Order: sequence, then C-alpha cells, then structure tokens
Amino acid sequence: MSALRRPSCLTPHEYLRAEREAAFKSDYLNGIVVEAMAGARYRHNLVAGNTFSEIHSALRDRPCVAFGSDMKVRIEKANVFRYPDVSAVCGPIDFFDEVEDAYGNPQLICEVLSPSTRSLDRHEKFAEYRLIDTFSEYLLIEPDRMEAELHRKDGEGRWTCDTYTEPDQAIVLESIGITFRVGDLYEKVEFPPPGT
Repeated sequence: MSALRRPSCLTPHEYLRAEREAAFKSDYLNGIVVEAMAGARYRHNLVAGNTFSEIHSALRDRPCVAFGSDMKVRIEKANVFRYPDVSAVCGPIDFFDEVEDAYGNPQLICEVLSPSTRSLDRHEKFAEYRLIDTFSEYLLIEPDRMEAELHRKDGEGRWTCDTYTEPDQAIVLESIGITFRVGDLYEKVEFPPPGT
C-alpha cells in the first residue's frame, strides 16, 4: 500500500464528513488528506485477519474490544487519524464523535508490514501513536516470514522491543491481558521461497 498526498487543508470534522462518503480510505495528517492506495497482498490480509481473530477471540468474555482496519484511530496531540490493521482497548471507548468510527484511546496497535509501508509503520506512525497516553504496545508483523516485533512501554515511559521468530513462542500482550502463539498469526500462510 502506498500513499499519495492530495492538496487540501481540512478540519477534522470536514475530513470525517468526506471520508464517510469516500469509496476508499484516507488518513488525515493535520489538515492534509493522504489517500491510501488499495490492494494489500494475500499474505498481508491473512496475517492481519489472523491477528484480529486471535485478539478478538481472546477478548470475547472481557470488557475489551478489538477493531480491524476499518476503525480509525485519532491521535489528538498530532491532529491525525490513522487506520491501523488491528487495534484494541479495554474499558470505555473514547469515540471522536457520535458516528463511532474513530476513537482515541487504543492500548494496543498492530501493523502488518509491507514493502511500501514498512518505514512509515516503524517510524512516522510509531512516533504518532506514542503521543496517545493510553497506547502501550505496538506489534509489528512481517507477512513474508515468521517474525513479530513487540514494542512495549514500561512503567517509566521507556520503550523496549522483543522479537519473536518461532511458532511456539508466546506473545504476551500485557496492555489487554492476553497471550497467543506466534504461529497462530501465520495460520494458512505459505511463505515465499527465500530470495524472492
């Protein structure tokens, strides 16, 4: 997925009015609308779906909610709206307005990496997400090989990172109180041959 910047300077409410009528998703960056090109790849979609499914299932009997890639996350301090692949929150949801299609208090955000978004997800988006007070875990997942990176904020506000590459390794998401195996994120995924 790549992005094209369209010249504009909209307020958040103007962006949301236009976005709710649009045929495709666009992020909002402090007045600028960034159109996302459609077409995530097969493995990206499988991994994102598996990730959502694992988190959603684990939260079923708890006062927590997982959202897929159609829910916008509002980063108030940067005046930004983003569409993460998966996000989750436990407790009350801080919706931006009465339409309830954007919220501002995720505890966990997951992004499935792709060649065109890898740098954006690792740097710009991560910097923006860190401005959200409730945000404390960021899971980055490679779709073309078994590798997940969990960035976690500790009690003193420092971020640490753990990498998981084995199917039976447990990923513990402290922010929402669940655990699952790395291999569960890759159910039905066939990796490309090395070097392709």
